[in-house]
Amino acid sequence: MKRTVSRVLFPFFAATIVLSSCQDVVELDLPEGDEFLVVEGWITNEDRPHDVILTTTAAYFDDAEPAPATDATVFIRDNEGTEILLPETRPGVYTYPDSGLVGRSYQLEILLENGKRYLSTFEEVFEPVPILDIQWQLSEDEPDVDDGENLDDIYDVVIFTIEPAGLGDNYRWRSLLNGQEAREAFDIFVTDDQFVDGNPIPDFNVTDELYSQFDTVVIIQERISRDAREFLQLLQTQTAFVGGPFDPPPSPIRGNITNVTDPDDIALGYFGAAGRDRASIVVGVE
Repeated sequence: MKRTVSRVLFPFFAATIVLSSCQDVVELDLPEGDEFLVVEGWITNEDRPHDVILTTTAAYFDDAEPAPATDATVFIRDNEGTEILLPETRPGVYTYPDSGLVGRSYQLEILLENGKRYLSTFEEVFEPVPILDIQWQLSEDEPDVDDGENLDDIYDVVIFTIEPAGLGDNYRWRSLLNGQEAREAFDIFVTDDQFVDGNPIPDFNVTDELYSQFDTVVIIQERISRDAREFLQLLQTQTAFVGGPFDPPPSPIRGNITNVTDPDDIALGYFGAAGRDRASIVVGVE
């Protein structure tokens, strides 16, 4: 069951998340059958490889599975001039072998086989904001068996963090249940620090799920750019909050990737950077 956002947020966060981004929806005339590059990639401070996933899609509203964009030449460079060529480790997947450095900004460059060249804007890896505690607790909500929840799903998972002083911070939270990341549109959870600047945030529920005893839950807290937050908010609005009889059809969402030789060429998706911290817990176990 996907509960209302206000259930899982403190009131001072709800205002920023329920309202859609001030960024305008870009109405684009997409010719039927044209291919568009789709980019999904993040670089963080975590000590592990980071993947950039490139796919191509036919008509934007086509239901066909996106095809991997293979044999591309992909670079990531930082604002100090260091540039790394990313090997293609799986079809359409290009892997940066290391972590991003806090305080550095990173740009993605893509050269496709057809000669099209794309650049992202620079994105900074911000200093992570730590999760100071993670706990499970009995939920006030009942599991919705009709929506696939189990009668044993009776727990919330909450975190404690302190928002650093100084307006302008933006955040995203991700969650993993037994190793599987929640990736539905309703699972996009982003906000800024407008109403919480410099304050402790206890018992903060950043997921829309109930959990069972012995579930392993991981919460990831990311400090991201304002542009990335606005893109993710708009992405959620266009995918999760449409479908009613009076809703406009979803529109393509341009991220921070542009074709440097043909500005009219459309690239979808986003290349972002994040300062990341994570915490895990086994539910119902002291």
